Amino acid sequence: MNRKIIAMILTGIICVLLITGCSSTTEDKDVSGAGTTQEEKKEEKKEENPVILPADAQIGIAYAEDSSEFTSLFLNKVQGNLISAGIPEDSIERAEGSAEELADNARALISGGCSVLVVGNADENNAPGITDAAVKAGIPVLYFGTSPGEKEITRWKDKGWRIAYVGSSYAQSAAKRAELINTLGLEKADFDEDGEIGIAVLYTGEDTVGDQVNADTLKNLEELEVSFTELTADEEDVYRGTDLEASMEQVVDWMSEYGKELDLILCADDTQALGALNGISDEKRRVGHDVLIMGFDAYTESLAEAAAGNIYNTFFNDFMEQSQNASNTVLAFLKGAGADQTTNMISEYVSVTVDNAQEILDIAGKMQENDPDSEDSDGEDLQ
Repeated sequence: MNRKIIAMILTGIICVLLITGCSSTTEDKDVSGAGTTQEEKKEEKKEENPVILPADAQIGIAYAEDSSEFTSLFLNKVQGNLISAGIPEDSIERAEGSAEELADNARALISGGCSVLVVGNADENNAPGITDAAVKAGIPVLYFGTSPGEKEITRWKDKGWRIAYVGSSYAQSAAKRAELINTLGLEKADFDEDGEIGIAVLYTGEDTVGDQVNADTLKNLEELEVSFTELTADEEDVYRGTDLEASMEQVVDWMSEYGKELDLILCADDTQALGALNGISDEKRRVGHDVLIMGFDAYTESLAEAAAGNIYNTFFNDFMEQSQNASNTVLAFLKGAGADQTTNMISEYVSVTVDNAQEILDIAGKMQENDPDSEDSDGEDLQ
């Protein structure tokens, strides 16, 4: 091969090496640029979830009225926790209203520029609109009380939104109540000794948690093969309402109709339980000896009656645990926590009997003493 051809080959090789080197340099520059872009993205993410000092925070709380004491006790404890964490009391704005007013009240707090929005007793109908408005404004939301629905909660998770729910699960309440009845057995619950526990059921008619617990209790008793008769199974015998006097009159009518067959009264809330207690007392029948009462939602007066043994069982919606979870979540949002750092926290209702009723009553009483707006309860709200 002559020198001219060799020179041409060497020249070609050198050109290829130079081109490869240039390409490599260009790629290195691109990688460096990509690194800068990643840093910028991190900064953007920080800006999306800003850290807000407690002293600078504005907390908006919108909630719908309900017929239990839970909301008042829960919010008073949450507010106390947030103030202890350094959030000024005048930076916490509470907007109470009807269920129909809830969405408007929440949007007003969003427009006011709150740092975190807390929403109570929203449901699957009004929660989505509130969520969308808050997400658009870049405001994290904590729901409490009534569940906004599984579909809505799943939507938050799928979108990665900074939304959380603190609430309670009644799934175990019916099981616990049925197990109590099963444990009593015919020996202690079949007062007329006819071989079956005669049960009358009071419903609110508003599709409440207590209504569901009543229905599930009966199903669980069947699964446990407890020998019982639902005396009020016929539609014409079903009571639906939440009035104390009406509940009392209904129980009086049942005692007249069913006589000693009536062994146990299941109530969807404790207003009904207190009405049932009054009716039984008026008819000169003895609670725990002639008939048992099981309530739901643990009003202050019913807790006192449970401690005295007059209401055999009720269920306490644990505002202490839930309020602590709620406070921690609000503070986490202020620190810039993302959706992956907050969770939906579900508590079980606490079964209340004579054994623990006084302890829970003492806790509720202390909370009422710290609430200047509270009043003595007779089955009504502490507002």
